[in-house]
Amino acid sequence: MRILTVADEEAKYLYDFYQSGRLDEYDLIISCGDLHRHYLEFLVTMAHCPVLYVHGNHDEDYDKYPPEGCECIEDKIYVYKGVRILGLGGSYKYTSRSEERFSRNAETD
Repeated sequence: MRILTVADEEAKYLYDFYQSGRLDEYDLIISCGDLHRHYLEFLVTMAHCPVLYVHGNHDEDYDKYPPEGCECIEDKIYVYKGVRILGLGGSYKYTSRSEERFSRNAETD
């Protein structure tokens, strides 16, 4: 299985200078955060595989405007062809979302 992971900066190779078929070899794409939602929407449109994502340290607008066509695996286990993937997004140290996430998890415990 071939998995493409992306994070932090949009790769011009996959976006600005995209060539048809460039993503065909991948079975799964995982975004590890801090990417613009339009970039992920572009990838899911061009790829023939699922695009999964978690929130990065600075992805506060994903809550209001999630990347369309992509699947959020934040705090979930996603199983793809027998492979288990746990989505843990952002760093508590560097995000304002940490307090919100901590209080949300405390309410469900």
